[in-house]
Amino acid sequence: MGQLRSAIGSALVVMATLAGGHVWAQGQMRVTVQELFKSNHQIEVMAGTEVVWADPHFDRVWFPTGSGAPRVERSSDGLRAVFTRPGVYRGAFTVVVGHETNDVYPMTVTVKGAPK
Repeated sequence: MGQLRSAIGSALVVMATLAGGHVWAQGQMRVTVQELFKSNHQIEVMAGTEVVWADPHFDRVWFPTGSGAPRVERSSDGLRAVFTRPGVYRGAFTVVVGHETNDVYPMTVTVKGAPK
């Protein structure tokens, strides 16, 4: 029973599809620098999704103070934030290796309401 519960939990935690330049996820969504550039710096997720910028090439990820976006924290998996409320959050990121470290790239995270 424990193995079945673990398998179901794992399947629910990571359900991501890259389609049409948009990233959809439920539970947790991991994004790399390459994926973010391919999606034109756009991420789309469902409310309650943890986004993990899981690439050592991400230097910083942030959203303006007062924007209502969640706080981005550094973890062992990378930079992470949990988007609990629907909305459009405009932020920025920087990368290292192959790009100037002072280049700031815009990014938009669109959070859709929870599925019904």
